[in-house]
Amino acid sequence: MERIMLKWGGIKFSIDTLAYQQFVTTYSWTWASQKRFGQTDSLQYTGEDNPKASLKGVIFTCFEKVGVNQIDKVVVQGNLGKPQLLVSGTGDVMGYWCLTTVQKTESKFMQAGLAKKQDFTMELIFYGKTLFN
Repeated sequence: MERIMLKWGGIKFSIDTLAYQQFVTTYSWTWASQKRFGQTDSLQYTGEDNPKASLKGVIFTCFEKVGVNQIDKVVVQGNLGKPQLLVSGTGDVMGYWCLTTVQKTESKFMQAGLAKKQDFTMELIFYGKTLFN
C-alpha cells in the first residue's frame, strides 16, 4: 500500500518515491517606493505576491523500488511548462503550482557511478486556485 505525502500533477511524494523532509511556504507583499527630496521614500502597498513553496528531501535509491530516476520524472513534469494541481496526502486541494527550480545532489556512490543517496530541493510558485485565473 502506497502512502502518499503529497501529489503535484503526476508526481507522487512518498517514502517509495520522493520523500521530502521539509515543506516551506513563503508569503510576501509588494510595496512600491517613490523617492522624496530630503525625506525617506514614500511607500505604497501594491498587493500580495504569489506564495512560494520549497520542498527539501532525500531519496535513497536502493530502498524498495525507488531507483535513480525520481528527479528525472520531476524534470519531465516541469518541462511541460504547465501549472500542476498540488494535493496533500490528506486530500487537501492546494491549487495549481508551477515548478521554477529543481536541484539534485548525489552522494554515496555504488559501482558504475550510481548514487545511493540523492538530496533534492524543489521550488514551486502558486499559479491559482484554477487554471482559468
